[in-house]
Amino acid sequence: MTEDMVLVSTDCVCDLTRELKERYQIPVMHYYIRTEEARFQDTREMTSDDLIEYIETDGKKAYSGCAPAEEYREFFEKLRQRHKGPIIHICMAQYVSEAFQTAGEAAGEMDGIYVVDSGHLSGGMGIMVLTAADMAGRGAPLRLILKELERMKEKISTSFIVDSTDCLYRNGKISRNVALLCNIFSLHPVLRLSGSHMKPAGVCAGSRRRFARAYLRRVLKRKNEIVPDVVFLITAGCSYEFQQFLKTEIERRIPWKRVVVNAASATISCNCGSGAFGVLFLQK
Repeated sequence: MTEDMVLVSTDCVCDLTRELKERYQIPVMHYYIRTEEARFQDTREMTSDDLIEYIETDGKKAYSGCAPAEEYREFFEKLRQRHKGPIIHICMAQYVSEAFQTAGEAAGEMDGIYVVDSGHLSGGMGIMVLTAADMAGRGAPLRLILKELERMKEKISTSFIVDSTDCLYRNGKISRNVALLCNIFSLHPVLRLSGSHMKPAGVCAGSRRRFARAYLRRVLKRKNEIVPDVVFLITAGCSYEFQQFLKTEIERRIPWKRVVVNAASATISCNCGSGAFGVLFLQK
């Protein structure tokens, strides 16, 4: 990598597979999961399955958060030691996490580090990271990569559907009355990222496979407006069998070139709970 080439880094909540991170040589910063007993680094010390077992089997509380500014500073300093050119660090949507502000604070004391608000999370954020890394690998200059990321922010579709509202209620995302109504009427909230905010985007009803199909029909209905290069299927606490059911339903609707299936980070699972899943892709 030459000194004028761009290095792209990100946070673990991008939910990229290990294979993709290694192929594009993307450095990844950790988040933290804080339990009633201790603090764990997301994906390194606690996985999504670990987190779900803790909060649902043990009935305990856990909260997620980005690393403090001093740890971002150490992360950037290590990157600077090996790379003298520009560094782009892509963060979760700024109104969903404090990472954008925290990483910006750390980078503000260093030259040549550009912190970007992806406006998204999970695989939606991951699509932007892969695009930036691919452009950087082909020698694209900094200004073009930053311009493309800003354009993509409005073109990514990031949404999740929640099986149970317990985690949303526990973390203060919805009221007790809303949680009760969803449980009584078997309603499953759909959450969508827009303008760097996470917003409610309706509900789907019924049994698991029924609401899953309803969600997929909704998010994939405008086929002509979807770029079929890659779609991310990110799941939290879902069985392999259910993952394959979702993958088949996704492939049946659109002839994707690639379907990336991965488990959500513990941070994502901490907020959406077991059984949640999202379909994330780029729009024209």
